[in-house]
Amino acid sequence: MVEQTDNGIIGRVGVSVQETPARGTFSEAQVAALLRPINGSRVLQLDGNSHVSQQDIRAHLIRIFGFGNYDLDVVRADLVFEHSEMRTPKRGGADYLGWEVCYRVLVRLTVRNEFGEYVAHYEDGSTATAQAQRSRGDAHDLAYKSAISLSVKRAAIALGDQFGLSLYNKGQQTALVRGTMVGVPQAQKPEDVQEGIEQQVSLGNDEVERDLVEESVQSANPQTGEVVDATDWLAAAKAGKDADELRGIWEGALAQGMLTQAVKSAVLERKQALDAVPAPAPAEAPTAPEEPAQEAGK
Repeated sequence: MVEQTDNGIIGRVGVSVQETPARGTFSEAQVAALLRPINGSRVLQLDGNSHVSQQDIRAHLIRIFGFGNYDLDVVRADLVFEHSEMRTPKRGGADYLGWEVCYRVLVRLTVRNEFGEYVAHYEDGSTATAQAQRSRGDAHDLAYKSAISLSVKRAAIALGDQFGLSLYNKGQQTALVRGTMVGVPQAQKPEDVQEGIEQQVSLGNDEVERDLVEESVQSANPQTGEVVDATDWLAAAKAGKDADELRGIWEGALAQGMLTQAVKSAVLERKQALDAVPAPAPAEAPTAPEEPAQEAGK
């Protein structure tokens, strides 16, 4: 069913999923594939975070489930905001009217087994922003497509390590789901499905694909007229000298709308590096020089 929201965006609402009481199951070969650790060649790095690209997610859905045995539906798409302002190109040239657009998208991933029987569906969503675009249409296109890509990746994580689940633990590539009690031969069922799991050290950072900007995010200082951009804040964060300076960088970037994921990561990494440096030992108080011995008889 198609519905027009208050802001004029068309969304698919109530996408039907054919779920029968006799729900299908994955084959043993599919379960075995899902239980393997992710191939390191599929893992990308962006702003210090490990993630899998959206095209690889789609390719891997085909590899494991086959052509036609999975569906991706945009359940809802909403325009969060749209505005424009004059921008100064970072590399020189005339000022231009730049568009900034943000979309919020909810997607549903449905997977079927080798016989085409419905097995499960997963829903997840994300927002994405396109900034400083010279074309209003390009801004909408970039933000909308990026929100879908991020939503698809988040929904697919429910299928385990092959779709990036383990990467949320500081980029861990060994399998986080090492066993399952269903879908494997009885002789292969583990007594403890947690056995051998690496220590979890992070709640994880969402993979981000924020490289949507034709020109760097920029702002002019109202007092000096100096143009600054997010790369300036990034450089400042990497060179921060102490916690107070890093706090000022975070707050300053936030106030100018330039607290990007890269700046956040740089501030946190610099703070960790500074905290790891042992405090210098307190300097010993200088001792007063000894009085020269006086000669006898004086």
